[in-house]
Amino acid sequence: MNIALLSVGTEILLGDTVNTNLASLGQVLYSNGFILSSEKTVPDNEKLIQDAVSEMLENNDVIITCGGIGPTEDDFTKEVISEMLNLKLITDEDHLAWMKSRWESRGMTMPASNVKQAKIPEGASKLLNTMGTSPGIHIEYKNKHIFILPGPPREFIPLVTDELVPFLKDNFSKVEKDYEFILFFNEAESALAEKIDKFKPEGLDIAYLASKGIIKLRIDKNSVSNNELKDFKNQIDESLSHNILSYKNIPASKVLLNELKAKSYTISLVESVTGGAFSRELVSHAGASSTLVASNVLYSMDSKKELLNSDPNENWPLLTEELAIASMKKYNSSIGLAVLGEAGPVPSSNYKIGEIFISVCLNGEVSNFTHKLSGNREDIINRAVNNCIWDLIKLIK
Repeated sequence: MNIALLSVGTEILLGDTVNTNLASLGQVLYSNGFILSSEKTVPDNEKLIQDAVSEMLENNDVIITCGGIGPTEDDFTKEVISEMLNLKLITDEDHLAWMKSRWESRGMTMPASNVKQAKIPEGASKLLNTMGTSPGIHIEYKNKHIFILPGPPREFIPLVTDELVPFLKDNFSKVEKDYEFILFFNEAESALAEKIDKFKPEGLDIAYLASKGIIKLRIDKNSVSNNELKDFKNQIDESLSHNILSYKNIPASKVLLNELKAKSYTISLVESVTGGAFSRELVSHAGASSTLVASNVLYSMDSKKELLNSDPNENWPLLTEELAIASMKKYNSSIGLAVLGEAGPVPSSNYKIGEIFISVCLNGEVSNFTHKLSGNREDIINRAVNNCIWDLIKLIK
């Protein structure tokens, strides 16, 4: 069974909008026993939309479109598909009345252009959109299934989980392919591959996915026998355990939170170079409040002086240590962590761009780390956050 995604929107191709729907759809499908077979992105162009849908109908059982079903003149995905399938668009009066009442509840009159959102292809099923005004649409056509969904992620994902996934479970068999993941840190992709190739069994399907200093090893569990897979994983444990971040496909920040919670540790942060990016990673996970006590973004020397109650040390490694200790004492946390450094592109000190200093005060004992990172400003900040996570995990483990 093949599933294809057609993303519609010129803004995606221009780089104005990041297509997070693709990653989210892939994750939701895989977690429910299905795999996205292919994806294509086209601009707001009627001919290109029609060509893409026609091609996908030839090679797929389920086609999902996202985008192009809003009220403006550049939204015509639904109209194009209806025309190519010879389906008349019919106004759903109940949905139209609901849309008007929603506008009226805000003290506004619904623009006439929004009426098009209430039009449903003849014979199609309307799918409840709990987060917006454009309903999702399911069309069955010659034993193929087309799901026309809105583009905004906050509308797209609920329709995927509430409507698409239950339909797939009721009508298609789950795929047999299954993966395991191992997350590595502090390893170059090519160097890691060279080490693993020495004991990788023949036929084992693996892939290396590198991002921000973390390498995710994806292993197809069904590509070799259970014994071969077991031996392979044992050899990874023996030779590479010192750089293994996790055996689960979860964010590094979640791995850290789990470790902190397991030891009932609390943490307070002082961020300078990362500008709050580290704390943002932590609070993206539910339950972070039981671990994260406080986070201060102290960018200027004056703000650092306020925390220290003294003039900041011009030696950044020493200053980082002093800030970590001060944070732990101020907030009475188990751990105080401070991170300073240069992210560029123009240096603001005598330190080199990419030079990062991390200090961790754990139960009164201080550990210091220095990292020399490469890349642009965003790369350095993201890698600095991951180094904070990795340094902490090594300490508390």
